[in-house]
Amino acid sequence: MGHEDGLSNTMNHMSSYGMLGDYIEKIASKELQPVDVDPKRSNQHEIGGVTKAMLPVLGDIDRKATEGSGIPTVAIYLSDDDDPVAEDIVTSWYDTRRSNPTRSAEWRLYYQACTPMKLASAGDTLYCGYMKDGRLLLAITAASSSVDAQMRWLFGIKDLDGRFNVYDRTQASVDVFAVQLLSLLGFEPQQKDELLLEDMLNRWNYSFPTGREFAQYAEDSLTDIDPEVDDPDDVVLAYYEREYHLFRVLEEAVVQHEYEETPFVSVDGKINVPQFTTFYKHVRNRRMSRAGTSLEQHVQRILEARGIRYAPQAVTEKKKKPDFLFPGVEEYASKHYPARFLRMLAAKTSTKDRWRQVLDEADRINEKHLLTITPSGISVEQNRQMVDKKLRLVMPKKIRDTHPAEVQGNTILFSDFIKRVSEIPTLADLGLGD
Repeated sequence: MGHEDGLSNTMNHMSSYGMLGDYIEKIASKELQPVDVDPKRSNQHEIGGVTKAMLPVLGDIDRKATEGSGIPTVAIYLSDDDDPVAEDIVTSWYDTRRSNPTRSAEWRLYYQACTPMKLASAGDTLYCGYMKDGRLLLAITAASSSVDAQMRWLFGIKDLDGRFNVYDRTQASVDVFAVQLLSLLGFEPQQKDELLLEDMLNRWNYSFPTGREFAQYAEDSLTDIDPEVDDPDDVVLAYYEREYHLFRVLEEAVVQHEYEETPFVSVDGKINVPQFTTFYKHVRNRRMSRAGTSLEQHVQRILEARGIRYAPQAVTEKKKKPDFLFPGVEEYASKHYPARFLRMLAAKTSTKDRWRQVLDEADRINEKHLLTITPSGISVEQNRQMVDKKLRLVMPKKIRDTHPAEVQGNTILFSDFIKRVSEIPTLADLGLGD
């Protein structure tokens, strides 16, 4: 089997989390208007812009909270700055002209006062749809945020205005990037297989190896991929997706085992809250630790396979440590080595506002590079700020193509970046060595 075919087949089998419709039905979305959220404009907690198109989403049966038939709803506010803020409320959806059959229907959507809606502002995006458990989801994403761009990618949304439009992505396959967004919305996607679980348990029992060891295991499991010759754009995504999937498979088994070893729920159903809190923090910290270094390790594997000179976590000014410095520490430290050849690369799965951290990691390098692999993860506003700070984005083609044209204009492909750094001369190449 050729590398190209093998890579394609391998990546096609990465996702085993089902379809988007396994988690949420078709959704209606709109851009919030002042009258929707500004108490000075309206104190009725009504969401406007309702059209007949909403009927396939919310149905044609009156659901009034005042009559005890309201819709159990999860309201959630998402921004780049803070953790999601969620609250359980009851929503009302009914035809105000129900008692007057001679007039056309006039549907209204009302929400209860809650923290997520108080945080919302005009210009934010609202997503409304039924979850598979029968509850309604009202999700709000902050305007111009990366999480807003990502949610629009998830649900296939392009342009919005003040009126609801309906989007049906229920048949879309859920990949690891969609899994992470669904998790933000409160879902806990479950993989449909136990890929390599038996082998992992034989190797590590019910524990986790080091991040480097686990990353290498995931990489080596993709036997049809050769990082030396295959397209780096495809390889880095294949590595990341495989590791994420294997981590979730192993994590489920390990967490179940850890709970059985030290259960925090007694036989009579009482929860030991301190024990539960410790357990939760342990699981959460393990996830964050893996996520923080995963992409970096896969980039390192590709660089080494191609024989590219680099220095990982090299110390520069103010004890800063860029993820990757090219071609190395000696060149960066040498006053004789031309600064125009130097490059640095930061690797972050997603950015939010953390991209600013890389701006002062290497003073000799004027234009910094940042690799990110989150679909639609960079908003137009963020990109403009990055351009102003001379930060150049690096993405695999599949990820770059999910972004607006303006963002793509500030982005070079990961494969092109790899080619460029492979051609950087060393001190010896320039005759400047000892």
